[in-house]
Amino acid sequence: MAPKESADRVVERMLGTSFPEASYSVIQDAARATADVALRREPTEADARAFAARYRGRLLPFELPPTATPRSGSPRERGPAPRRRRWSPFRRRRAEGERQETLWQETHRQEALIAAGQRRMELLLRAMNDPALAETVYLGDGFMAPQTPERRRQYLFVRAMYENMVLSWATGAIPWDDLFVHMRAFLQNPFVREYWYATQPERAGLAADSPEAEVAKMIDRLVQALEEAEEEWWTVGQPPGEQDF
Repeated sequence: MAPKESADRVVERMLGTSFPEASYSVIQDAARATADVALRREPTEADARAFAARYRGRLLPFELPPTATPRSGSPRERGPAPRRRRWSPFRRRRAEGERQETLWQETHRQEALIAAGQRRMELLLRAMNDPALAETVYLGDGFMAPQTPERRRQYLFVRAMYENMVLSWATGAIPWDDLFVHMRAFLQNPFVREYWYATQPERAGLAADSPEAEVAKMIDRLVQALEEAEEEWWTVGQPPGEQDF
């Protein structure tokens, strides 16, 4: 059985939870004062007033007074300078908890992305090995769609390679600049260019803030630059920053 806490310690924890902005020394002082009055003798109205007068400005966070509206032609009135907040152990623990929660959410997101990517690779592999399943995957409309099982299988493989590169960037395995270099080389293959043109309608509905939409915008610009370039392809373009989209 855990040892029973003292009354002073219980009150101290209660005050620390209720007033996280207050410094630890003020919390300790107020806890002792509370225990002396409320737990060791019968408190009076005078005790309550004295406690409020002593600790109200020290426990509650400081708030700026409302700005006074200056009269026409008079200098703007200023309130007192704000008091610097002390960094208490309670605020430190809260900040650490928030940091751990953010880290956990990011880790969970990365794991979910990787798991979803693995499932998509498994489905694409099955489609590549089964022509009947390959027919269920959108790879273009009309004359833009692959007309033979062999070309459909090639498109599916291009799709798998493309999605793997997007996933590698989205999970932090490769930086944005490296993704640009890989995509520039990837687009030198004529099958890749055919696939990209054929599947353009599919990407039109992507959420603007999704990883694939950001990569797709970069590739669209890169394809245009490669078609208009007169120099060697490996010198074409500079990787645009992610914020440029």
